[in-house]
Amino acid sequence: MGTIKQGILGGFSGKVGTVVGSSWKGISYMRGQAAHVKNPRTAAQTYNRAAFQLISDTLRPIIPTLRMTFAKSAGKMSAYNKAVQINYKEAVSNQAGQPVIDFSQLILSKGTLKPFDYLKINDMSQDGNYYLYPKNNDNSSVDYEGLIFFIYDKDTDTWFSQVVNKHFKTGYMVDSYGIPLYEDRDYFGYACAYDPATGEVSNPVPVVSVIAGA
Repeated sequence: MGTIKQGILGGFSGKVGTVVGSSWKGISYMRGQAAHVKNPRTAAQTYNRAAFQLISDTLRPIIPTLRMTFAKSAGKMSAYNKAVQINYKEAVSNQAGQPVIDFSQLILSKGTLKPFDYLKINDMSQDGNYYLYPKNNDNSSVDYEGLIFFIYDKDTDTWFSQVVNKHFKTGYMVDSYGIPLYEDRDYFGYACAYDPATGEVSNPVPVVSVIAGA
């Protein structure tokens, strides 16, 4: 695929002969027409298409938040496409010829901020006032401007995400409301540090523990 920088044709869209023109983020591109594939249903091709569709569908419910957590690292791709690209490689495994999501391997942020080591999320008082406990393994107290976290409920196949725009230090509780946690559910948690002033995020927090109830 070639980028059209200048020329008598300039940017164009649609098909011209065997060349297809299009644009993305204000940049014009042209590419050759895809060659005809005689057998588009080999086992490898079928698996790859299914794997790509699976990870795309898995991440689609959290697109608005992924636009924040991948905004700075997406380059000329959309943030969602960048997230799909990374997780297609990192979080999809082949089990007996079928693609399966390994939720423990999902990467939901990419950035330059330093992450803290641990985030515990639970409702100790069981009154809907949730406590986020970010800490570092060396017990150091580090200032952060905010954080973003995701919760995946495996039992119901649903996502929840929240942006916390609060200054805090590791080792101290941060309160939050409206997190849909229920006892006896199987949750996966993901988080990153976040600076609302710059839009910068961190790579994923290494450990996120989600506990429903006290």
